[in-house]
Amino acid sequence: MVEGCTRTKQTFWTEDEFTVTASSGIRNRDVRVAEIVVRELEKAKPDKWGCVQARELWSPEEERQVRPGHFWLLKFGKVPGSNSCVEKKFELGTRKYEEYKGVRFGNGDCALVVDVWLHRVDEDASGLTFEEWDPSADTDASEAPVAMIVNSSELRAAGFDLREVLPLQLEAAARGARRTRGAALKQIHGMGTRRYVLSVDNDNEFRSRCE
Repeated sequence: MVEGCTRTKQTFWTEDEFTVTASSGIRNRDVRVAEIVVRELEKAKPDKWGCVQARELWSPEEERQVRPGHFWLLKFGKVPGSNSCVEKKFELGTRKYEEYKGVRFGNGDCALVVDVWLHRVDEDASGLTFEEWDPSADTDASEAPVAMIVNSSELRAAGFDLREVLPLQLEAAARGARRTRGAALKQIHGMGTRRYVLSVDNDNEFRSRCE
């Protein structure tokens, strides 16, 4: 109680108990995640979209977009000479982990090639709009380059759809005559950073998998 406080409805704190059952413990969580990884790894193909759990922030600016189940989006790349995005699978025997290109891998993990990382757009408070990350614009030449690989143990979804957001000038061209539409849309590669929108349903589902 605060002396002199004139509030008539005070706030009271109570103490309670909770019980952690076997079905909701850490081991069960690990089983759920392992099942997700196995299922989604089958859908991880070159040029397909992927979702990975975020363990740290990309930059301080990302703090404004952080919510429970924070994740990053990417497009899988292709391993030269193959039709796979799996660059290496780790069979470690008695070793606990191996460092590979600056990323730690455990036994049975795979190094997945990343072609493009996507960033959330600052002006979209919902966190559903993403744009391609430009390494040449954001990286510091004095630091080691960002490894374009990801540990398969962080994979939470793969093979889903993103809707591309066209620049205003291309949207206007696309609404024009049929004979100009195809030519106009082909110019998108030269008109700045490409943006994409993730559906609300996918966003909710991916967050539920990032425990």
